[in-house]
Amino acid sequence: MTKRSLADPEPESTHYANVDLDVYSRVPLDGFVRALGDEACVLYVGGGRRKHEAHVELASSHRAISADDTILGLSRLIRGLPRVHRKIWNSAQRREFNIGIEAGFEPHAFELRLQERTLKAIADVGGVLVITVHAPDLSEVRLPVARRKKG
Repeated sequence: MTKRSLADPEPESTHYANVDLDVYSRVPLDGFVRALGDEACVLYVGGGRRKHEAHVELASSHRAISADDTILGLSRLIRGLPRVHRKIWNSAQRREFNIGIEAGFEPHAFELRLQERTLKAIADVGGVLVITVHAPDLSEVRLPVARRKKG
């Protein structure tokens, strides 16, 4: 991989990456995650001593679907949970739909709009919206070196 210069005419642009469903609970979440089914891709589930967490993506979200469609898909999975697992969801300390944005050097401003029905779907299942912006990976950027004058 070659390093990019800050003066590179085509730096990595800021873009929407994905939505993670992040759940924090006092009870184990293994059964809850299994109940989401094959449409959920488990990133992590674990914990202990009344501090458990699960991080899940919609399996189809890697097919470049919008944040709206991803959130609507995740909320559909929550609504379809069996009662015992829906109680676990409802009693969780945090229920977050976390939109990930990968920051780049362009454009100067980036906007991601959600439809009203998407925000309603989050509220209807008792979730909250979180937005995480990941800084650009500067290890891939080659900074220009100032040259000293001889003299």
